[in-house]
Amino acid sequence: TMLRTLIIGGDYNDVKELERLFQQTGRYVLLRATPDYPSGVDLERLLRAYAPEVVFLCTDRLKEALTVQSRIEKLVRGLPVVAFGWDARPEVLLELMKAGVRDFLPLPFNSQQLIQLATRLEEQISQNPFHVEATDLLFTFLPAKPGVGTTTIAVNLSICLAQQPGMRVLLLDFDLNTGMIAFMLQLGNMHSVIDALEMAERLDDELWSQLVSRIENLDVLPSGRGNIGRRIEPPQILNMLKYARRNYTVICADLSRNMEKYSIELMQESKKIFLVTTPEIAPLHLARERLLLLHNLDLADRVHLIVNRWTKRSVIGLNQIEELLELPVFAVFPNDYQEVHEAVSSGRPVSLDSELGKAFRQVAQKIAQAAGAKPSRPAEASQPKKRFLDTFSILPTKLMTKR
Repeated sequence: TMLRTLIIGGDYNDVKELERLFQQTGRYVLLRATPDYPSGVDLERLLRAYAPEVVFLCTDRLKEALTVQSRIEKLVRGLPVVAFGWDARPEVLLELMKAGVRDFLPLPFNSQQLIQLATRLEEQISQNPFHVEATDLLFTFLPAKPGVGTTTIAVNLSICLAQQPGMRVLLLDFDLNTGMIAFMLQLGNMHSVIDALEMAERLDDELWSQLVSRIENLDVLPSGRGNIGRRIEPPQILNMLKYARRNYTVICADLSRNMEKYSIELMQESKKIFLVTTPEIAPLHLARERLLLLHNLDLADRVHLIVNRWTKRSVIGLNQIEELLELPVFAVFPNDYQEVHEAVSSGRPVSLDSELGKAFRQVAQKIAQAAGAKPSRPAEASQPKKRFLDTFSILPTKLMTKR
């Protein structure tokens, strides 16, 4: 495993030499090098988009470097920062130590320095892992059988969630066999969730903005076309979710009925699995089979039951459904074929003035309230105190104060 690395500041030739040594040692993967010292907002965006494990910070412009270091410590406490530069005078090193920098890499570089540094950084990260804020609010929508309205529910709940204060929501279409979300919302973007998966290891804000479509404050990644039987590897799912978790408050994923390997992977990453059924014998029978399978996968405790197309004339009552499935009903949506038909025909969400729209809004509020606030930083473990100089190291080389 290579260390995910950002470089901030530095002369072009110095950065190129550092990049060459990264490749030579095989211990670092360079995510991005920026010659500027980013401001607070830009730095936060940079750290969120790339989630580096170490930042190499040039100290040739010491004042700006110290400002960046201070901001990094506030944004991602404990993220290792390695200072590098030509000026290794004692007063410079003292300023860096006071700012919390633990390692200084004098120029010119050599590969042995970087190998030793990588070993120490890996040990440091394993002993004192740092925290990158990421949401755990991934919700998957699983149909008991085709045609029970799961995609309609996933789309409209996602849109209503995106209208909640402080919510940034992403909708993923992982029903690769039908890809109905793009059709329902009349999306023109030709990019798909498959494109995001193929580029999962190098996603950033610029690339992501080209992949997603936006509707009603909601970001959407449709499934695309011709993806039946498409092979998706677990690392692709995990890498894409890592990026999405850092950038969204809530992630919703619409799944197919087929329980593909990637669908199971997504459900294993989920906080809640919404199992959608209608009050009829066939879908309820299949819902029971789904629950048995999810129990065998040790996922039963995450399942929340949604009953769709409910009417007062439904032959099977809600109490009977709960008794049959041994699961409480989380939400009920009324049958409103006319409103759904008009919404799909117009490429819009269900009207919030309709009974169905009001139900979507109420359930979205229920989910948002249950989700609570943004994830907070975990309490820091108590660490033994070290002497001031014990926390700082200068990698051995000939020290130079000027070029």
